Amino acid sequence: MDSRYPLNIVIVTGMSGSGKTTAMAMLEDMGFFCMDNIPLQLIPKFIDLIADSKEDIRNIAFSIDVRGRGFFADLSHQLQALRSTNNTVTIIFLDSNDGVLLKRYSETRRKHPLAQDMPIEKGFILERKYLEEIKSQADHIIDTSSYTVHDLKKELKLFIQQSSKTKSMTIILQSFGYRFGIPADTDIVFDVRFLRNPYFVPELKNMTGLDKAVIEYVKKSEITMKFLGILRNMIEFTIPLYDAEGKSYLTLSFGCTGGRHRSVTIVEEVKEMITGLGYTPVIKHRDIEKE
Repeated sequence: MDSRYPLNIVIVTGMSGSGKTTAMAMLEDMGFFCMDNIPLQLIPKFIDLIADSKEDIRNIAFSIDVRGRGFFADLSHQLQALRSTNNTVTIIFLDSNDGVLLKRYSETRRKHPLAQDMPIEKGFILERKYLEEIKSQADHIIDTSSYTVHDLKKELKLFIQQSSKTKSMTIILQSFGYRFGIPADTDIVFDVRFLRNPYFVPELKNMTGLDKAVIEYVKKSEITMKFLGILRNMIEFTIPLYDAEGKSYLTLSFGCTGGRHRSVTIVEEVKEMITGLGYTPVIKHRDIEKE
């Protein structure tokens, strides 16, 4: 199954209605050779065909979902075999909450593949059960519940470009507002609502954590600086260990009340810490534009 040169293989999977079609279209636009709804067992055979062909194909994306649920047997073995080659294999799992999925199905008037003769909510339950194992092995999970098509394309493009630049772990730093919910696509969450809030300073209220005046206000506090010192020690200790474990992606999320001031400033500070360790982090300020 080893090709004549290493391939960059992306497997896109996840809940029906979570954005897999959009993801595959974006990957195709980026030059990936895309195969939709291919059984996992057939991927090695396809790679062998690539190796024997004269085509210069190095980036391949496969979409797999519950339409091929009969091929989910022995999934762990299949993924292990795929990852034991000299190729780079990345699994991206797209998810959304059931309420959003139900709305999307209602708008498109499509039938869920597992709920032909039953309520669609039961289809979601069955689908999550089928996808449980592959989700646990995903390199990155993206919750598209609050995403537009543009948001999803932008995030996927960042991940693909970032992973192609370096063999090291990709680190995502994101700010968010607790008012809008904790991001599902995160590994570690830091609550920074204990820091003093610029929102209650009239001249700072309509600014963001990217503005100099807000940054100075947040960092002027002794508590903030002590927290950043502790955070730096933790990051310098743990990040190399996560990387050594072979983790492909690590997402650190920092939340304040609205996601516009304190969390944004802290993410920008952490960005400098991560950069100092030799990584190029991906920055996301999820709620910075929200009121």
